[in-house]
Parts: sequence; structure tokens; C-alpha cells
Amino acid sequence: MGRSLFSIVILGLLTFAHAEPDPPTSSWLRHCEKDTPTPVKGVVEGVVPAWLEGRLTRVGPGARHVGDTSYRHLFDPLALLHLITVQGGEVTYTSKYLDSDAYRANMEANRIVVGGFGTAPFPDPCRTLFDSVASWFSRPPKIMDNCLVNVLQVKDQMVAMTETDEVRVVDPETLDTLGDKLMISEYVAVRQATAHPHVDPDGTVYNLASSGNRNGPTYNIISLRNGEIEQAKMEASINARWRFHPGYMHSYAITENYFILLETPFTFSIGALLAGQYFGKSFEEAMVWFPNEKVHFRVIDRRTGQEHPTTFTSDAFFTFHHINAYETSDDMLVIDVSHIQSGEIVKSLYYSNLKKANDDPTKLKFDSVAKRFILPLGDVSGMPDESELLEGVPDAKVENRAGDSASAKKVSDNTIHLEALTLNPIFFEMPRINYDYNGKQYRYAYGASNEGMVLDFTTLVKLDVKTGEEKVWTDPAYFVSEPVYVASPDSKSSGVEDDGVVLSLLLHRTNPRLISFLVLDAQNFNQIAKVDFEAQGTVTPTFHGQFVSSFDQVHGY
Repeated sequence: MGRSLFSIVILGLLTFAHAEPDPPTSSWLRHCEKDTPTPVKGVVEGVVPAWLEGRLTRVGPGARHVGDTSYRHLFDPLALLHLITVQGGEVTYTSKYLDSDAYRANMEANRIVVGGFGTAPFPDPCRTLFDSVASWFSRPPKIMDNCLVNVLQVKDQMVAMTETDEVRVVDPETLDTLGDKLMISEYVAVRQATAHPHVDPDGTVYNLASSGNRNGPTYNIISLRNGEIEQAKMEASINARWRFHPGYMHSYAITENYFILLETPFTFSIGALLAGQYFGKSFEEAMVWFPNEKVHFRVIDRRTGQEHPTTFTSDAFFTFHHINAYETSDDMLVIDVSHIQSGEIVKSLYYSNLKKANDDPTKLKFDSVAKRFILPLGDVSGMPDESELLEGVPDAKVENRAGDSASAKKVSDNTIHLEALTLNPIFFEMPRINYDYNGKQYRYAYGASNEGMVLDFTTLVKLDVKTGEEKVWTDPAYFVSEPVYVASPDSKSSGVEDDGVVLSLLLHRTNPRLISFLVLDAQNFNQIAKVDFEAQGTVTPTFHGQFVSSFDQVHGY
């Protein structure tokens, strides 16, 4: 029997994706069917340093499927927290789903009713055609607390974060979700904040947030004393360059005197965002990449909140993660980033792309390389146009590599165009440093690398940003995660930047329930210890996390 026009319309309105088994091509395709809420004691290979005591907490995508519906994008699955506790010579592993409003709403409906970055909510298959059409004219309820990107504990309180104004408080020892969600917008006039804040030694947290005024979208720096959301305060606010296309910024940089924002031409369309709220579209569908536009380096004075008068530009690129930034004695501002060619990179993170075989020519690849930009902050009005402003600047070159240099050329009295120095051509993502050197001149960065520009991280990298040399650790049986540097108790007195260890979580390639805690000597990058655990369900990858030492009063990254 043929279908009526009415039934075709109904099916079109109610179509949704069904969960399908995934080919074991990528760790990011895993789905955790059961967390591990009771601590599991690990089997230790090697020796965990006696001084290493505390908690490594990480978070990332856990549940890809809810009922018969599936998330479409890597930034969307329900958040799963992971905890490695090192105490008294014993190492344990725990994982728990974040008990967010998003988690509860989806589980109660047994389908995805709260979407995310690249997944729109799925409609109720039982609702009528009238209900479906009527929903176009009603704004869905705001639930944006699926905090799967990062965690932060400055003193006693730990919060899980994502790229909205909503955070969840988590018990740092049990991973239990505590109380109701906190909304930054209830304490300061912003609409969203990044999941990559910075922590000053006194415990003050700074973060990049966005909002708007009558002149259009704004980028804001907010502060939170001791990391407490209730203490949120506006420190600076600048206007976006485009009234209807604010830039998407995943992170930012900080130095002693400056906040540094990279306004790339990867933007949100305000019109598409507003329409998407009513027509069931995801955030990603409102994003626009302008490849022929420039990147603007927005430099804000921490003392005055005012933007530097010079316009610093470069050709188009995108970055998720800043590595570090610092000022030099000759009035230069050095900015190191994990540099990505195009903002279209976010499309490579759709599961439809991740499922493709690595040799499939249609598969979008993930490129990321450590690069350096240098901004001359002094008065260049006396210099002729097109003059090179980085002649003789030592930070503009990598030692023992002739020919390659960062560049800064004067375009006009108030505009300088920048070109990057490639620190090393190896794939370099999820960058971390010794956080005692955050915003200061430094030498070493740690990151994750891969094979063939695919997203699965297979190698840990230690990068010497002065010489461009790298050390690597890899094991063909495991996927690696973001490296986390932990300084030894003697490092502050010794002044040795890499006197410590590098931690990472390893996922076994063929046993999805096996997770390992890796400890590397940060100096020679050799393995010191590995602790193996068997979880109660499939272990999924993580994005970011923090090690909280038992001996520190203030905790940074």
C-alpha cells in the first residue's frame, strides 16, 4: 500500500538516528554502557614516585547513545568523569556519569531531548503533526549543563565545565554530583564561558566569556576569587569586530600584564543561532568559516582593561588550544598555539566522519602543529611600512634551524601583520606545560600526537620550544590522552622546569574495559610506572583534566 502525503510528512518530521554498532576503528567511537562507581585497585608495573600523591580527574564523552537515538558530534555525548587516586602507595580508578539536568532529562525520556554542539534534540515520536509545527514557534527550555570538557579545583570546590555558563559541582573524592547546577550568568552579565580558565598563584581564576550590548557581541574577561562562581566579576570587555558574527574561541592566553584572545574568522551566525532555537538546529549548524578573512590578535591590558591600540593580524587559521604566552624584555609578546589550518576542522569530529576508514579519501583529517606568533608591543610609527619588526629577535627562530622565522611586518601606523614560526612539524594537540611557567618564558610543552592526522592519539610528545627537538613515548597496544605535568617537590627550589613527571590515561586498543595510568619521567620521557585497571564497562576517551596534589593549597593546571 502506498504512503499518504500525511504519513510522509509525519515520518519526515519524526525521523531520528538509531544507534548502530560501531566498527572498532577509533577510540572516540566507544560508548560506556556502565560506569565504575566503586574504586578499583590497580596492578602496578614499575614504581610510582613516593612524592606523587593526589588525584587526577578527567572528563570526556561517555554515553554516545540514549535509547534508540545517537549523538552526532564528538562534543555532545553525556559526560563521564574519571578519577585516579594516588594515596599511601595505593592507586585506584573510579568513573561516574555526571548527574546533570541533561543526563536526567535524556535518561527519563529514553532519547536525546537535550542536544549539544552538533546534535539537535530528537522529537517525541508520539507527538502529533500539530505539536511538531507548534514547536517551531516555542523556544525549548535551556539545559546546557552536560559538562564534558574540563574540570577545575582551585581550593576545596571542584567544578565540571563545558562551553556554556552552566557548571556542576562535583565531590572531588567520590565524583558524586552535588546540588543544583551553578550559572555564571546569575552573578555576572555573560552568556557563556570557556572551559579553559587560568589560575593565578593567589587562587584567582580568570576566564574568557561572551555576552553582548547595544553595539553587538562582546568578549569579556571575568575573575572568580578562589574559583568560586558566586564571586564572579567583570574585569574587561571588548566588542567583537563583526556585529552579527562573533568569533568562536575555545581557549585564550594570559601573561603578567595581558589577556590574549585570538579572534579567528570561525564564527557563529547570530541569525542562524536564533533561528536554530526554534527549528531544532544544533550550534554547529550556525557556525561559519571565512577563509579569506584575517585573524585578529586581541591584546587586553590586565591593569586597565583596555585593548592595545595596534591591530595585529595574520592570515586565516583556527586553534582550539593555546600552549603558552609570555612577554620579553624587548617589549615583544610571544604566543604559542596548536595551529589548525581551518575552522572547518569541527566537521571532522562528526561521528559520520570518525567512522570512516583512515584510508578513505573522503575522510576529513585533523591537522594541528605547534606554531609561534610574536607581537611587537612598542611604538612602530617611526618605522617604514613593510619593514620587518622581528630582526634580531631570538624568540623568532628555533635554534640550529636556518631560514625559518616568525615575522611581524608593519602595514600601517596601527596595523602589524604576523606570520608564524613552526616550532616542530609533528602533530601536536592537547598541549600542557609546567603551570608554574604559565604566562612566563618557558622551554617545554607536552602534547598528544597521532598517525596520519586522525583523531586517535597514539603518541605523547615533549617539545623543546627553544630548539624544536622532541622526545616521544608510544606503545602500540594503547591510545594515549592529554599529558598532565606534575612538578616534583624539589622543582621550585632547583629551578629546573622539567623536574617532575608527566601523567596520562591509556586506553587499550583491543580490550575496551582496560585503562592504565601512565607515569613518565618528564626529563628523559622514559616510563617510570604504569598502573592497570579493569573497569566495569567500556572506558571512553577524555578531553581534559587536572591533577590536584595532596600537598598544595592552591591548585592550577
